[in-house]
Amino acid sequence: MITLPKRVKAAFLRLKRASSGYIEIKHIKGYFFVYQSTSRWDREKKKPIKVPLYIGRITNAGQLIRAKRKKPRGATPQQGIKMEQPQAESQKNPEIIAAEEKPYKHERQMLRILSMNGRISMPVIGKMVGLRETAVSSQIRKLEKKYSISYIPEIDVTKLGYIQFLITMEFLEEMPNVEELRTILAQEKRVQIAFLTKGDFHLMIYVLARNSIEINSIVINIRKKLHCKSISITAPVEEDYGFIPLRQEFIEMLKDDLLVRDYAVLKEFVNNSKIDFSEIDRKYGFDKGRSQYSYHKLREKGRIKRVTISLESLPIRYVGLIVSTIIDQVGFAQDREKILSNLIGESSHNLNKYILVNDIVSPSGIVFYLPVFNFGDLESIAEEILKLNPGIRIKTLIITNILVGKFCFRNFDNAYSIQEGILVKEYSEKPKPKLDYEETGRAKRKHTKYDTDIRGLRPDIRLSEY
Repeated sequence: MITLPKRVKAAFLRLKRASSGYIEIKHIKGYFFVYQSTSRWDREKKKPIKVPLYIGRITNAGQLIRAKRKKPRGATPQQGIKMEQPQAESQKNPEIIAAEEKPYKHERQMLRILSMNGRISMPVIGKMVGLRETAVSSQIRKLEKKYSISYIPEIDVTKLGYIQFLITMEFLEEMPNVEELRTILAQEKRVQIAFLTKGDFHLMIYVLARNSIEINSIVINIRKKLHCKSISITAPVEEDYGFIPLRQEFIEMLKDDLLVRDYAVLKEFVNNSKIDFSEIDRKYGFDKGRSQYSYHKLREKGRIKRVTISLESLPIRYVGLIVSTIIDQVGFAQDREKILSNLIGESSHNLNKYILVNDIVSPSGIVFYLPVFNFGDLESIAEEILKLNPGIRIKTLIITNILVGKFCFRNFDNAYSIQEGILVKEYSEKPKPKLDYEETGRAKRKHTKYDTDIRGLRPDIRLSEY
């Protein structure tokens, strides 16, 4: 057991509270070194191996001198995700570092509320978290600035007549230029997100199409423009958890297929879902209240599931993928409940554990997308999933560059997830309590229903009383 000087111990404890992972301190030749415990997946031993990550050194005065990190060669920033890289962090006091990382008191709860209803009113949020309206407005402004929050609609593409397809590509020779790839894919309006990966595939693309003929035409067109030897696999996918935000170019493509007001609302909401309805009415020359009426109709039809948020500025290292292939259907079905419970398990961060989960048809399996905050997290979660269900085979990939589109990072209330519904209905689990995120704060009018005769009149009221 190491006996730490008072100031060193205080600095270490502050750092430990501020850290999301497990950290330890070692006393070597009179110096105090701090390490974070991480792991990597050993393919030969088929188990995770502990890999200590050096954080820095704590001086006898209680100051943390952080390790200098070298930027990996060929590293490219992810489009749509701003990685936090504070300057001169090695010279900061651990107290300051801990204060910067400490969340606001109601931060997690507010992010969840906004994730479920991005247009909810401030008084209603105040009622839910127990704060005054002014305090709520102040905290939300801070959150919007801290995470660069954008407000976007969660749209059900099936209600627009489209199917989602996943295209994976492996380049057999030299890979095309990144900017050339970005330009070619951005020109195809039905491509909603495309990214480069490190692993078995080089490129993954999510495309919307009405049928198999249309998707085949899109794939052929993209491959012709890329003009390089590659192997591509195309399969329909279902969004089981999370969603991919639609690009504005795709909505513009639907102009002739939608009612004028529906098109206007969808187009403006994809850009900013907090826009005032009166602004849409003025911009498109609608009568007052017409765009608001269209929005509620889109909600009723299920085309817009909800207005949600996406956190654009996050301290994540990268987005990881876990591709699971079902190799034993009977074994998978027996342990399916464990996978469902894992999927909607709570995260230690202000985001959901997974940002997107897709069912794939060929090969039959599931693709998990998750934000990775610490080295070794991806391998640890992959090992966790494999232990839960031996009927699958898994492989991991890392997204190195988002070329087109973006992911949605939020804190969805899993009580409303498909997985929760299955666990309650098929496995008789106790349902999680649900909050009413559609509450407006207004008193609801009570309508008394009366029996009427064939004329539509109440029999207990005489005609002379009208």
